Amino acid sequence: MNRLQDKTTELLGVDLRSLAAFRIGAACVLLLDLWYRGQEITAFFTDTGVLPRSARIDIFGIGDQFGFRHTWSLHLMSGEFWAQLGLLLLAALFAVWLLVGYRTRLAAVASWILLLSLDGRNPLILDSGDVLFRSMLLWSLFLPLGGRFSIDAWRTGTNLQLPTRVVSMASVALLLQPCIMYWTSTVFKMKALVDMPSPWTGDFSAVYYALNCDAFTTRLGLWLRQFPAAMQFLTRASLWLEIVGPLLAFSPLFTKWFRGGVVVTFIAFHVGLGLCLALGLFPVICIVSWLPFVPSEFWEWATRRATVVRLLIARRANFINYLTSRASTLFANPETPDCRRRWYVEACVAILLAYVVIWNVRETDFRNLETRLMSRDWNAPARILGLDQNWSMFAPLPRTEDGWLVMEGTLHDGSTVNLWEFDKPLPWSKPPLVSAAYHTQRWRKYLDNLTTDQHAMHRMYFCEWLAWRWNDENAAGDKTREVHRVELSHRIELTPPPGEPIPDIETRILWTWYFE
Repeated sequence: MNRLQDKTTELLGVDLRSLAAFRIGAACVLLLDLWYRGQEITAFFTDTGVLPRSARIDIFGIGDQFGFRHTWSLHLMSGEFWAQLGLLLLAALFAVWLLVGYRTRLAAVASWILLLSLDGRNPLILDSGDVLFRSMLLWSLFLPLGGRFSIDAWRTGTNLQLPTRVVSMASVALLLQPCIMYWTSTVFKMKALVDMPSPWTGDFSAVYYALNCDAFTTRLGLWLRQFPAAMQFLTRASLWLEIVGPLLAFSPLFTKWFRGGVVVTFIAFHVGLGLCLALGLFPVICIVSWLPFVPSEFWEWATRRATVVRLLIARRANFINYLTSRASTLFANPETPDCRRRWYVEACVAILLAYVVIWNVRETDFRNLETRLMSRDWNAPARILGLDQNWSMFAPLPRTEDGWLVMEGTLHDGSTVNLWEFDKPLPWSKPPLVSAAYHTQRWRKYLDNLTTDQHAMHRMYFCEWLAWRWNDENAAGDKTREVHRVELSHRIELTPPPGEPIPDIETRILWTWYFE
């Protein structure tokens, strides 16, 4: 009986040191994300940007066509720059608290709330990494994030009082969430088998199509496109890794070895993805999501290796004592990490986890499950809590339509200018590296969404912002240098099947807007 209990704890529990590593990684992701979004506060979050609050309410507040009707945002309280900056700085403060483990539960809850609010302000800049991250952060709220490597544990002396591992419904949910992502993504990829040969299992061309999506492909990805056999091998390997890897992480035999190997393999996998495709923080978020799987044996090995470091620190005892006294003053009233399990919390997490599993099965719509498994009337809890998930990444079929945007402005004096990069000519010819034309991943995702018909209503606001930015930075009150006309064009390049010639580039005018 004891052996069964120990094995259950090993499989479904999380080592507090691994949980602390996840906490530190999540805090770093929050700070990086806030830094990147903070560079575009005016464009993405103010009323003078690409999505004023009135447009946000009009577009996403009616119906559930785009899946954001029940989302909410504290950032909608004001459209001023100072208000948005204040909320981002507040989120950064709580992220720092989470990083060092000070008042950890408060910091985690506040960080999750402010992250949901930030995501809800402008949904068009979000990607799958945001969905995974806020889901992981929610499950972690029910775990003792400050149990190790934290100011809370150090100040309250609970480091030695807490168990090494914690097992609960929250630990199960935290471990299952990344596995759900990979398994559901695999189901989406297999859906293509129903009607046609799949590039994932037929000619294994999925990586070829992904690397031909120039808006995301890096220089390394362009180089890799020279090797068809390598791309076919990577297609097979990535598909099998997404299926088998999460299963091996829950192997009851040789658990520590399988988990350690799976964690290292997925870290290498996502590092490779990040080197070949410009995916923003998505690879980093996936790596952080695997940290709870790090086995206890790793930390015991690391502790033995850290003996030399502790000896070196001991030689600087006076300096350490000084830092300790300063920290005692700065970080007063810490929280006490708590591992107690409460039945009502366990019940709530179990219900939410079951809800997420059913949601993901429904989203695959495999065998028409969408209409039979869960009504769309049950969408509200997922939207409110940020648990709405869809993992159809490069699936069921990879993208075959790619290209770049041309943002042409005509001034009142008749001259034409590039409204995206003022000092460069209009990119009617294909840039050497298309992915470099996007300032950040947030812009890449936003502009990619603008090319789709379902987000056509956003094009007008984007064109207005382009004109406003030019007038503000270049016109200097001269009416003849102000924008009279904005034309947003999509230069479309279709990706042919492997070995076939590339078709000619086509031009599609997305929006034309005139100003007085």
